Amino acid sequence: MVRLDNTQEEPARTEAPTRGSAFPPVAAFGPFRLRVSARVLEKEGIPLKIGSRALDLLVTLVERAPEVVTKRDLISRVWGNLVVDESSLRWHIASLRKTLGEDESGARYVTNVVGRGYSFGAIVTWTAGAPTTSERVTTPAFAARLPRRPLRIVGRDGAVRDLTKRLREQRFVSIVGAGGIGKTTVALAVAHDVLSEFSGAVQFLDLASIEDPQLVGGALASLLGLSVVSENPLPVILAFLRERRMLLVFDSCEHVIETVATLAENIFRDAPQVHILVTSRESLRAQGERVHHLSPLECPPRDAVSLTATQALGFPAVQLFVEQVAASGYPFELNDEDSTIVAEVCRRLDGIALALELAACRVGVYGIQGTASLLENEFSLLWHGRRTALPRHQTLNATLDWSYNLLSQSERLTLRRLAVFVGAFSLEAALAVVGENPDSAEVTETLATLVEKSLVTADTAATLRYRLLDTTRAYAWRKLAASGEQMKIARRHGEYFSYRVERFKASASLALSPESLEFIVEHLANVRAALDWSFSAQGDSAIGVRLMAASAPLLYRLALLTECIAWADRAIRALDSVSRGTRLELELQACLSLALGHTRGNVRATRSAIVRALELAECLKDAPSQLFQLRALVQFEILSGDFRGLGSLSSRCEAAARQIEDPLADVIAHAIAAATCCHVGEYKDAQMHARIVLNHPENLSLFKALSHGHNYRFYPQNALSRSLWMLGYPEQAVAAAGQCLEEATKLGNRPTIANALAWNLFIYLQKGDWRVTGELIDRLMDCANKHGLSTYYPIALAWQGIVAILRGEPARGIELMQTALAALRAVGRELYRGMFSALLAEGFAKAGRCELARTTICEAVTWAEGHGRPDALPELLRTKAEILIAISPTNTGEAEGCLASSLELARQQSALSLELRTGMSLARLWAENDKVAEALGLLDPIYSRFTEGFDTLDLVAARGLLVELRSRR
Repeated sequence: MVRLDNTQEEPARTEAPTRGSAFPPVAAFGPFRLRVSARVLEKEGIPLKIGSRALDLLVTLVERAPEVVTKRDLISRVWGNLVVDESSLRWHIASLRKTLGEDESGARYVTNVVGRGYSFGAIVTWTAGAPTTSERVTTPAFAARLPRRPLRIVGRDGAVRDLTKRLREQRFVSIVGAGGIGKTTVALAVAHDVLSEFSGAVQFLDLASIEDPQLVGGALASLLGLSVVSENPLPVILAFLRERRMLLVFDSCEHVIETVATLAENIFRDAPQVHILVTSRESLRAQGERVHHLSPLECPPRDAVSLTATQALGFPAVQLFVEQVAASGYPFELNDEDSTIVAEVCRRLDGIALALELAACRVGVYGIQGTASLLENEFSLLWHGRRTALPRHQTLNATLDWSYNLLSQSERLTLRRLAVFVGAFSLEAALAVVGENPDSAEVTETLATLVEKSLVTADTAATLRYRLLDTTRAYAWRKLAASGEQMKIARRHGEYFSYRVERFKASASLALSPESLEFIVEHLANVRAALDWSFSAQGDSAIGVRLMAASAPLLYRLALLTECIAWADRAIRALDSVSRGTRLELELQACLSLALGHTRGNVRATRSAIVRALELAECLKDAPSQLFQLRALVQFEILSGDFRGLGSLSSRCEAAARQIEDPLADVIAHAIAAATCCHVGEYKDAQMHARIVLNHPENLSLFKALSHGHNYRFYPQNALSRSLWMLGYPEQAVAAAGQCLEEATKLGNRPTIANALAWNLFIYLQKGDWRVTGELIDRLMDCANKHGLSTYYPIALAWQGIVAILRGEPARGIELMQTALAALRAVGRELYRGMFSALLAEGFAKAGRCELARTTICEAVTWAEGHGRPDALPELLRTKAEILIAISPTNTGEAEGCLASSLELARQQSALSLELRTGMSLARLWAENDKVAEALGLLDPIYSRFTEGFDTLDLVAARGLLVELRSRR
């Protein structure tokens, strides 16, 4: 209870007339009359001059007299969301007191209640007063003022339904999104959907043409049919709307946003039956507002590389583009050939409706491919659309100009500097590149503002990342170039990503875990852009060298091998005298050799890169790098098919491993030994070394960061599966092959997957599993084609030829194998030459081309003997014997000698499976020469040593031959 003095009774008040009264209410106190709706204060009939804030304070205090109104409530009512100091409140209270003065008793109208707030101390009487001469309210006979419903809306049905529901329930909804995204179209669709619910009382106010915020209220009053003479039409508008049910649509508010926010907030609060729908490039941030962020039209995903027309038309962006092409008068029907190009156009334009419309209008002039090509430059920003469109929607440039011109200087600077980023970027990256100070709070706040204004998009699905839409980036890039800052910002961008990738590489294993894969994919576009600038005429090659040295393993891991070669080669050529011979060059040479090996094969450049990297490792006394480069050299020699130097290389690997304290060094030496032993036919030793490696627990090691994606377990797994087969354990071999393929797939490295497929096809083929064999060949072919692994394509081709020969199609098989062998020879990949040559010779024999079969197999035997290939000789000699027998069935001396040599080599290698195959060939030869007992005595002991795999091709054939031999005894 507040008293003006110790004797005064509590002031009385008369309730204000209801809002349905014929005239607006008037508050009378002392000699004053306060016309609230007209915002006029009179003293003895004469209007007084009073400030707007002071008048707001008076209205609030009078309406709530004699209550105490807290300072917080007064500030909230008068200043809204603005943050003001209490000193401002005190200043305006003092101004109000000065205007009111004191009554005859000397009492003050506005009283300060210490610790609580202020109250109005005089008696207030409320009456219904006639309107003043400054107000003329004409109640209109309402008809909807609403543009026509859009003829067809593509891909927005869900948004329209959601917005219609929210508008009914929440009353005040803003549609926020980038320029040209379709906000007005959606708003009109919603307004027409609810038109009957408001009995036609739907009013559409287009604010685009209003430049002066002070004219907004007048424009709304005019739309409502109100004639308002006073400077502030809000009271008249509110008085008119209080008891009416209506929908107000405020379109394009971003340039007068503060005024619209105040207007909408007051209407929402004081006119409870009025619903408000707003479109803007940023939210109003008004009390009661509910924001709906309008997303771009859905586009085909980037990994959809081969879309049919039907699939592409399932995406709204493609639908809109195709419809707009047709609407432009160009006879166009989407086909499967063009669907991938159209999908890329829609992605490049980010599903922005206006951008799609403008691009579609170009198809009649440039065609689909030509239009797509033009998106690579800035001409698309200037394409013109419909003549009837608003000026800001006639070109993308005009749309973006509209937004850009509304920005502050700080916001413009930030936006144009952000144009240097390609794709997603983090807040850390923005601070490093945009701000003069990496810890600048101003950049953080400005970035948030640009997100609110729909010029930057924020993805909060996982880690917060930002992105500029491609059209916005192209526009901002032009502004950056015009500012003269382009080179400075590009340098910062390059320096940041060089630092970022180096930091990641130093702190993380390069195994393709989900985290590392996410890092690589997220930063790839910016790394490319930074490299491109660094090695340009205006760039800094030193930054490029550092960045490429850190990025090379990442590019390799994503199988971007051609790109890896190009950038690594440029970086190596850009090395200066200071960087040459350092670890930077070592990293570059190592990755260059890997990428060259998988794309161009065992060419001279591949070996040169390995040898140079090994020289650098030795000069730097870097034993771990020596070990890995020696391993790379071993792999090069194995793939070349020349095994004569493998023994000495393996010894060098063991010596390098002994210099390293890390326990994994010894494991890697065993891994190299496993591969070497397998390829020279020492299968028991290969199995032993492989088991040591595979039984070793995986642990963190410096090698994982140095190996550029090599999995030290992979080659031992390959060696184990082949060795188990040769040693006579077919079932275990199939299990090991399956495990190898599974781990390679899990690792995710494409060259490793291709290698596993190429190597282990042998196991499934020998098993006779045609279905799995066919699937693996298809996977290998697909992997080679999709990821540029050109050296694996002929291997897949050769396996196709082998399957064709074994299944009775020798002519087709021969053609495929001849093509494959020629291609492998051209790239120096002759690891498979012995096996493939033997099978090709069999194909010639089956086709009746026996002389060509004999020439082929004899050349292969000579090649194997001259290249240290004991692993290939048993089967080559057996095949040679079979061909000699087919040529001269009566003269088998030479053939029998070949079989005896083959059998002896198989036994020396403990290769029970090869011993069985040669044993069958020799048993058949002896049986044909009436040596059945000898044949049975040879084959039966070999067969009896098998303990598994009795359903495989060779064991089934051996069992059948034994039955036949026993029946002939």
